[in-house]
Amino acid sequence: MNDVREEQIIERAKKGDPGAKALIVEKYERMVYNLGLRLLSNHEEAECVLQDTFLKILQSIDTFKGESQLSTWIYRIATNQALMRLRKKKRQYVSIDGDEEDASKDYSNILRSFHANPLEDLLNTELKDKMRVAIDMLPPKHRSVFVLKDIEGLSLMEISNILDMSLPAVKSNLHRARLFLRENLSEFINGKEE
Repeated sequence: MNDVREEQIIERAKKGDPGAKALIVEKYERMVYNLGLRLLSNHEEAECVLQDTFLKILQSIDTFKGESQLSTWIYRIATNQALMRLRKKKRQYVSIDGDEEDASKDYSNILRSFHANPLEDLLNTELKDKMRVAIDMLPPKHRSVFVLKDIEGLSLMEISNILDMSLPAVKSNLHRARLFLRENLSEFINGKEE
């Protein structure tokens, strides 16, 4: 969907056109599911975030003012849905049961920085597991900023808008998340370099 076409689809959706609403869901469902999976580390929970997000979006599409991009508005709703679920779970540990191909895509940017040579590819599985556990241990604010920036690749300004958080707060939460992950993964990384 290009911007002009997306604006037309949004207007049609606001008027109740089910086809337009279906196009919005079709375009953004994968993004919402992946975000839910990364924040909650559970396929069933990610499915619930997907359903809750689009239920909310389709019920309130007429309130979308177009002051931000539709994707930013959807990210905000999906992130809030995921954070509400995280708060309910109150630090329960849940592992990701995803297949290796999905996990490899999800963490490829992070893992790339740890690889010094091809032999280290053998450590991918163990490192991904440690990374998932460490990300799961992050407080919700830190986790959401980290996932949106370092995994989803959004800009700091986009994250600020999505989370309704000041830019300095986004930077601070990202810095703390990265420090936490570095500390939790340093023993593994340093142990493998010896």
